[in-house]
Amino acid sequence: MSLGSDVVVFDFDGTLVSRDSVLDFCFRYAARRPQRLLLVALVAPLAAVARLRSVAAAASVLLWALTVGTRSRKFVRALRGYAESVLSGFAHEEIFEQLSRELSQGRRVVLATGALPTLVRGVLRARGLPALPVVGSRLRRRYGGFVVATHCVGPVKPQELARRLHIHAWDAVYTDSWADRALMRGARRVALVSPSPRLLQWVEPLVRSGDLSVFRPAR
Repeated sequence: MSLGSDVVVFDFDGTLVSRDSVLDFCFRYAARRPQRLLLVALVAPLAAVARLRSVAAAASVLLWALTVGTRSRKFVRALRGYAESVLSGFAHEEIFEQLSRELSQGRRVVLATGALPTLVRGVLRARGLPALPVVGSRLRRRYGGFVVATHCVGPVKPQELARRLHIHAWDAVYTDSWADRALMRGARRVALVSPSPRLLQWVEPLVRSGDLSVFRPAR
């Protein structure tokens, strides 16, 4: 068995669930705390300026405004509650079936995502699945709130797989996004979830063996 031939990498947002989990959580979190919206509105121009540097910088500004003064344990409980009671209801059943099939065939399934690992683990727990290795975006406390420490998207995903899980090669990738091309280039099998015709055209040359499959789960 060649190095990485038993490793299968799943994306999360748009692949296993039908939405951007962090963005959806933040909207719902803010809706229950309208006093926070004023502070978010006040820092929005600063976030727009920070966006010129990176998406993570802009997200940090808005996330800080949303969470400043919030205790870490309370915030983590909110993330877990959302994942288990809300986000799990937006699962792509067909893709979760594929994940279970890969596990049943003895493959090492890992998740590499721009979402927060707490959200991923909450959904897995709600669905009665075993705890799986996850690399994702990380937060840290700064000036009394949370900011983005690691934005696990694009080429950061293989870097985090290597750094945190010591995974340097993989057999298959499940994703819905061209942003995961760094993962797809290293895969023998690629499964695309609800791809556009343009995404299919872009991905086909990347798949070494031509083993490309498409899933279109019900919305």
